[in-house]
Amino acid sequence: GVLGGWHVYICAGVAGNKAPSTKELKLIVEAAGAAMLYSLAEKKVIDPTKTIIITSDPAHKSQLKERGIERVASMGGRICTTTWLFQTMITQSFADGNDKDKKIGHRSKRKATTKSPPSERKRRK
Repeated sequence: GVLGGWHVYICAGVAGNKAPSTKELKLIVEAAGAAMLYSLAEKKVIDPTKTIIITSDPAHKSQLKERGIERVASMGGRICTTTWLFQTMITQSFADGNDKDKKIGHRSKRKATTKSPPSERKRRK
């Protein structure tokens, strides 16, 4: 999936607040190939540079002050909003947050070479 190899932590107050429930967010994140993090404790965060912290949009001050967020972000973790998460899921491309907005994805640029068979109406003529 588009988030394969990443770990995702969802801040308190995100689920159900103009966003899906906790269970639904977990399913979305896992369907994208990421592993859920339920804590940002040092022993839980394997690779801060492959960690995404999801906040509301806009982020609440209390979310940015949650335990471990500042430490993980200072080590290369990314703080992204629910809007970013949903955009990533819809486009199946990962906006890395740099000014270049480089896309990291697995979508093929190749166009389909076969056409769909004609509809029944066209076949009868």
